[in-house]
Amino acid sequence: MGVIIIIRAAIYSRKSKFTDKGESIGNQVDMCQEYLNRMYDNIKEIKIYEDEGFSGSNVKRPQFQKLMADIKKKKFTHLICYRLDRISRNVADFAGTLEILNKCNVSFISIKEQFDTSSAMGRAMMNIAAVFAQLERETIAERVRDNMLELAKTGRWLGGTPPLGFESEPIKYANSNGKGKKMFKLSNVSAEINLVKFIYKLYLSKKNFSSTASYLCKNEYKGKNGGEFSRGTVQQIILNPVYCTADERIFNWFKSKGAITCGIPDGKHGLMVYNKKAGGKKENSIDKWIVSVGKHESVVSSDIWVKCHDILEESKQKSSPRYGTGRKFLLSGMIICGECGSGMSSWSHYNKKKDFLERYYRCNLKNRASSRCKNKMLNAYKAEEYVEKYFLHLDISALLRIYKSDPSNKVNKYKCSKQILIFKKKIDANNKILKGLIRKFSLLDDNIDILQIIKKEMSDIKKENEDLENKITKLSTSTNSTVCSEKFLNSIKDQLLDFKKFFASMDIDSKKLLLNSLIKNIVWYGKDEILQINLIGCDNNIKKT
Repeated sequence: MGVIIIIRAAIYSRKSKFTDKGESIGNQVDMCQEYLNRMYDNIKEIKIYEDEGFSGSNVKRPQFQKLMADIKKKKFTHLICYRLDRISRNVADFAGTLEILNKCNVSFISIKEQFDTSSAMGRAMMNIAAVFAQLERETIAERVRDNMLELAKTGRWLGGTPPLGFESEPIKYANSNGKGKKMFKLSNVSAEINLVKFIYKLYLSKKNFSSTASYLCKNEYKGKNGGEFSRGTVQQIILNPVYCTADERIFNWFKSKGAITCGIPDGKHGLMVYNKKAGGKKENSIDKWIVSVGKHESVVSSDIWVKCHDILEESKQKSSPRYGTGRKFLLSGMIICGECGSGMSSWSHYNKKKDFLERYYRCNLKNRASSRCKNKMLNAYKAEEYVEKYFLHLDISALLRIYKSDPSNKVNKYKCSKQILIFKKKIDANNKILKGLIRKFSLLDDNIDILQIIKKEMSDIKKENEDLENKITKLSTSTNSTVCSEKFLNSIKDQLLDFKKFFASMDIDSKKLLLNSLIKNIVWYGKDEILQINLIGCDNNIKKT
């Protein structure tokens, strides 16, 4: 008789965001369970590990860490996932995981790629696939960078909202084949340019972004499209190379920071920066920038622009070391002023006498113009402690009662579910189109017409998807069905259990991600000292005095 192998399997699933976008956690688990039941007979145990809201860029995920600890305790014979990148998007991390699995005699199965490391060929093919997956990502990144380098040589404006002081202007030109083309450049707006020059002069005097913004707000200066000036908008203007004169000094400055420079500095035109942002959101470090001579007139000299940078660096060095090691603000971006409706931003000050870092949330409008709002600052330590304790000790049945008693949830479940399905199908179709456009974008030649069309189409699709996601969220959280509520709350319960178990080791970004999936906003009424937590998809709220 042959030896009967008892299967004890672990299923791992992961998603980067708390959304229905992409292959859901539930679907990943269902497919893995179906595969195990189809391929193996002697299954004694199946245990599920889920990380939602965590990237695959590293292995610092609570449930994944717990899984690996259990594997080292020899609890499993097999580890299965829907796709290889659910474990890791990084070859080095994956190789380390595979080494641990081999030492513990655990077979790894990826059902999408059909890999099974119980065989030598399966192990070899999986390693090869992981290497090629990373190679493809790096190759696409190189193509995009090469395309950016070619665009940088032209000094053109690639689109989007022009910075304060400029507007976008089309220019006709002929390519190497003599064919008529069109690209865009920045053109000066006189009134706005004078304001930009004033802002630089003001910053050199006050040497502080917040003080500069406060002066502009109090004196009713308006930004692009009549917007109020904030610390962030002032910082964007002061640090934006687009205003700086393209001369030898600034080129040498950027080269010393590791940036690539293109064109011949003429001491007249301003700068254009390409590859400044990764994925359109997070800003790349300067050593990844491509700095070129633009086609627009400069606004400030390189001496002034560099001096502003030096002021910022000096300010950082003068700050207490405690600022660098202090914790981030857990509730940033969630709190709203109960008096004027503005957002409340973080504020901190090191008190030397008390040897203590004071941390508060304060109204943005009051911060810029104290006469326009009277709401008191909110003690960050007390607010964060209360919110953390509330969710750490949250009673699921109490939360269920809050949702059941919410009058806004009296809607037709069937109608909502049908509409949600329609929206999801539209999002899936849009994502397929978006993938094709991204590949085309990375392979583009010097054709500004096609570039602009594709860029606008990508932007429109992303905007449509965001609108659809918002509609899905509203519909999903407004259904007054016990089944729907319990499903929603069971999902939240799982996240809360992880939050409680891994609270001490969980980084603040992970905590913020979880809280953002629960909280619509938090309103601070300073006069009555009431902190109101508004839950997502629920008109009922929780007040703490």
